Amino acid sequence: MTRTSFGVLALCVLAGTAAAQVTTQGGGAVLVFPRVIADGTWDTAIEIGNGANHLVHARCYYVDAQLANPQQPPGPANPPLWTQTDFEIWLTRLQPTHWTVSRGRLNDPSDQPCRVQDPPHDCDGAGFDPGLVPLTPSGFAGELRCIELDASGAPWSGNALEGVATLTHLGSGEVVKYSAFGIPGLETNDADGNLCLGGAQRSGCPLGAEYSACPLNWTVSHPSDFDDSAFDGPIRSTNLAVVPCASDFENQVPTSVTLQFKVTNELEQTFSASTTVTCWADLELGKVNAVFQRDTLGGEWAQTQIRSAASTPHGFLVVQQTKQETGLPHTLAASGLASPYNGAQPGGEFITLPQETVR
Repeated sequence: MTRTSFGVLALCVLAGTAAAQVTTQGGGAVLVFPRVIADGTWDTAIEIGNGANHLVHARCYYVDAQLANPQQPPGPANPPLWTQTDFEIWLTRLQPTHWTVSRGRLNDPSDQPCRVQDPPHDCDGAGFDPGLVPLTPSGFAGELRCIELDASGAPWSGNALEGVATLTHLGSGEVVKYSAFGIPGLETNDADGNLCLGGAQRSGCPLGAEYSACPLNWTVSHPSDFDDSAFDGPIRSTNLAVVPCASDFENQVPTSVTLQFKVTNELEQTFSASTTVTCWADLELGKVNAVFQRDTLGGEWAQTQIRSAASTPHGFLVVQQTKQETGLPHTLAASGLASPYNGAQPGGEFITLPQETVR
């Protein structure tokens, strides 16, 4: 029997108000879950909390980015799907809520409070419902993004949203958790459907930035990839779930960003690689380029700097997961750490909401 255990950590830093970036340790006006899977092998539970002492309203978007042909590698002939599903949630003061992605959550006013003293302790769906949460399409792989709104339905910089995702392996029942990324809203928010992330005044952003910028650069520390399964040996790989922050929900046009990798091994030798992410990607580094494989890297560990190429200067978010199978029967373990560096910010980019949903 294969036993699976995971642990994922995604860390971000705030570099002062003027250069504030995304955070996993406080509230945001935009909340992003970069890795959401409901494919029959994995399922994801979403937890969202309202950190404010008042009612909070948000519109959420599932983006299904599974490949048109999941059996083939990504590329121009096999692009990711852009299937967008949106819904609204309402949270009372300091209210947390949750749902399972594959099942969604009904809006049932007859729900009873969770009574943990009465077994079985099944509290799924108990308490105040946030609204009708739809289930996702079969084989879903992508992101969830929630934008805080005021009572009229206009984008609002209340910075009340925070969240956690829990991915569960349906075969073993073991789990991996990570904190969602919050993008703080600024006082310059003009409440229209073009959410300007960072940057100076420009067309569509007459007041300048309305939300904090996303990082253009990340640092990842990870072991090298290898596969010794042909000799009953271990398998080890690092995956990065990557999502560009800019998103056009109005026209359903995915954002593409070219990522450039600078890889430094234990001997301080450097290697380079690049790839392009459209909409969303789950990158296995050893398949992106051989420089991430142990035989090429020449060591067990590396530090990789990832930056958005100047040709596609989009901020992006990263969740890292390193997996290792060892022994017989195989045990699969994972851990991850990703941090932005240099405080670099793009010159202004947008999350564009459908006009009919912005009142």
